[in-house]
Amino acid sequence: MELNFKIASSSLLQQAGLKAFGSETKIKKIVTLNNTADDSLLFSKYADYELLKKLANLSGCLMVLPKEASRISIFNKLSGNNSIVLSENPRLDFARLMQVLEEKIKNDLENLEYEYKNGVFIGKRTFIGKNTFLEPGAFIDHDVKIGDNCIIRSGAIIRSRVQIGNNVTIRENTVVGGPGFGIEKDENGNNLRIPHLGGVIINSNVEIGALNTVVAGTIEPTVIGEYVKTDDHVHIAHNCYIGKNTTITACVEISGSVFIGENCMIGPNSSIMNGIKIGNNTLVGLGSVVTKTVAKNKIVAGNPADLIENIKTQRKVMKKIIEGYKKSSNN
Repeated sequence: MELNFKIASSSLLQQAGLKAFGSETKIKKIVTLNNTADDSLLFSKYADYELLKKLANLSGCLMVLPKEASRISIFNKLSGNNSIVLSENPRLDFARLMQVLEEKIKNDLENLEYEYKNGVFIGKRTFIGKNTFLEPGAFIDHDVKIGDNCIIRSGAIIRSRVQIGNNVTIRENTVVGGPGFGIEKDENGNNLRIPHLGGVIINSNVEIGALNTVVAGTIEPTVIGEYVKTDDHVHIAHNCYIGKNTTITACVEISGSVFIGENCMIGPNSSIMNGIKIGNNTLVGLGSVVTKTVAKNKIVAGNPADLIENIKTQRKVMKKIIEGYKKSSNN
């Protein structure tokens, strides 16, 4: 995620109550290990030689790494051009740094005023495309991009760092880009919320139903592919990716970091556990609880969800067992 400002690592560390060694840096981005860049804040829960070799090519970064990283031979090269926090709990300390950045972003946005036009509040640094209709009662935050020929219905809330393509409909009382639900325990066992600053990307020709929540990614955006259609009362959590032409029906709950492929159908009242991958052209039956990865071109159902052919086999076996029990009882 690109910030609208630069912040010195020393200031960031001081406000978070952390210490580091290495070079002073100025942070302008937050990145994941999959998309590293110079002048960035990043963290890793693990450390090995290959990871540190990759990170050693960066400069100007503030890195939160586990303490064992200091025992790896290439570590000195890494710390020469970056600022390093060695942590007992890298995810917790990264969350503390993110909280400082979140507060700075909030302060930046609080200085911006909203425009009230035709019953709609619209933030600064926001772009609204041609022929896009904002129904009275909608709220569009700062730093939002909305394409052409879109419809944003009454009560819809579009938060900062959301990008919406062309020909998109967002129906009544839906929230796009709100914070995700990521929690880490501190040293005293208290819950600490992890900020979610990655925003949301909704591609063109998408329809989002009423009373949906499409949650911001932690660092990188939650992504909704082209021609995705969602029914009412759908929750899509942080860091999810929903593939092109997928249909999500009423009351579906999709947990964090779920990947759903193209042309899928997710049945009513289904739940998908965090981190699950679902392949292209897959159908998830009504009320399913998906707890493991599903390959492409499959049909799954049940709790826990299983392949439909396995369910049919299990029913046949159970039927035979019951029939055999009845016969033995009659005898």
